Amino acid sequence: MHKDKSLKEIQKMPPRERWHLAREKMSDDKNEGVVPTLLQHMRAHENTYWLVYSPQIANQIPDSYAAHAFSELQRSVLHYEIVRLCTFWDAVDLDSRSIPTIAALADCSGVTQCVYDDHFTHYQNFDLGWSKEWGTKARRRLRTGVRAAHELEASGTLRNARNFRDKLAHQLEQTREEKKAAVPRPRYGDERRLLRKTVTIVNNLYLSLNGTGFDWDSAKEMHKRNAESLWKGVNVKVLR
Repeated sequence: MHKDKSLKEIQKMPPRERWHLAREKMSDDKNEGVVPTLLQHMRAHENTYWLVYSPQIANQIPDSYAAHAFSELQRSVLHYEIVRLCTFWDAVDLDSRSIPTIAALADCSGVTQCVYDDHFTHYQNFDLGWSKEWGTKARRRLRTGVRAAHELEASGTLRNARNFRDKLAHQLEQTREEKKAAVPRPRYGDERRLLRKTVTIVNNLYLSLNGTGFDWDSAKEMHKRNAESLWKGVNVKVLR
């Protein structure tokens, strides 16, 4: 669905419907949504590190015919990560699970109140003061997540990455952004910085909208350990 049409449809929705739809796009009963997909991406990201940034494999490849193939493998892995990461930041579209879509659904005082009421109700049987505190924290966290999503969406780093993705994925000679002004290529490491910010934003949205969280640091350490266990054990024999 086109961005403008999606935004109009969102404006027509009552706050509770917007809240429920945003929750489903974060993570639904089928374990689909932004959170499960981001966890999958984090696994791929750790493999990218070992192939592109670590000397572990690169130092085993001498000047040779094989070096050409390895260079192409590095580019392909890095380009795939950029393409995949940018999908989390596709424009507002009710048919997608992009973060801008979730932020657009959640950017409403009525949704903020739904989040407060949900957290308040969950804890009110334990302690009234505690339930108010949790409701206030959830409301503040939602606002922080939405604001950070808007800021990252408007950033030059993401603009450069998305422009590169569009040219790569669609074989474009010139993108719409490049028709307005020159757009730099993303720099090495931009995808790592974008991923860190994306995880932080998703964490805030997930905690507030869904009333549950995820141990992202432990997941990162697990994926890092798994990738290390593979790549540190790989010995490359170049034929020519």
